[in-house]
Parts: sequence; structure tokens; C-alpha cells
Amino acid sequence: MDEAAKKTVLRSFPYGLYAVTVAHGGDEHGMTANWVMQTAFEPPMVAVAVENTSKTIGMIRDAHHFGVNVLQSGQRELAGKLGRSSEQAPQKLKGVKTKPAGVAATPVLADALGWVVCRLVATLPAGDHTIVLGEVVDAGVEHQGAMALTLQEAGFKYSG
Repeated sequence: MDEAAKKTVLRSFPYGLYAVTVAHGGDEHGMTANWVMQTAFEPPMVAVAVENTSKTIGMIRDAHHFGVNVLQSGQRELAGKLGRSSEQAPQKLKGVKTKPAGVAATPVLADALGWVVCRLVATLPAGDHTIVLGEVVDAGVEHQGAMALTLQEAGFKYSG
């Protein structure tokens, strides 16, 4: 396989940037994600790919709920902060305005474009990531008409 061609094509896929949030055992956590997609209309479901080594995957499994927050254009700094490893930044949501949402009081970002809270339905191993499937159980719009932050706008490279 032509590795350079593979990276070029995979990095051409358009991706948004999202914050996955979770709370369990008194601990709130967040991470940046870009492999997110809606998977069903009825019931509404979304899937997100989470690195196997992240703190987030274990917390989602324990909490059985998680949030997916759509970051706004211009929130590159926040995406970068949440994108650091938990070892580098153990309190990634510290200083980030959140509010509890849904039956599990999942933290969601008050300054996101909008968010959904999901009930964990299933996980599926996917190489160095785990696909997390969630049923949307709550949703909110924080900034009507705002544009979503994209991987391209942020200048991040996370594929290929």
C-alpha cells in the first residue's frame, strides 16, 4: 500500500470536532473526538470512536451514559485542551463551564454549539479504538446558528 496516498485520502475525509464528556464516581472527564456519526433515526443513535488507552472508555462503561458536544468554530483551544492525554492533564474539564444534563446528570459544555446525552448501548473493539454506540436520551442547543468546528479549521491531523 502507498502509505502517503492512504494518509492523504484519509485526511481528506471531512470531520467535525466534538467533546465527549462523562461523569462517574464524582469524577468528570472530557476528551476531544472527531470520529463521530449518527447511526440511526429511530431510536436516535450515535457512535464515537474512543482510544483504548483513554480514561474515557472505562468511565463510559462504568457510567452507562456519555455526552457528545459539538464544538463551535473558534473553539480550537478548547479542542486542544481536551485532546491532551489524561496523564498530561488529569482535570481537563477544570475551568470549562459545564452543566448536568439527562437522567445521569452527564456534564455537557455550556459553550458548545449543542450537545446530546447518550445511554450506552454497546461497545465494539476496533483496533486501537473502541466504537461506542449510544442512544440519544437528551439534547440541547446552546448557540443557535453557530458553525461547527472542523478538524481542517483547527489544523489538527488525527487520521491516516
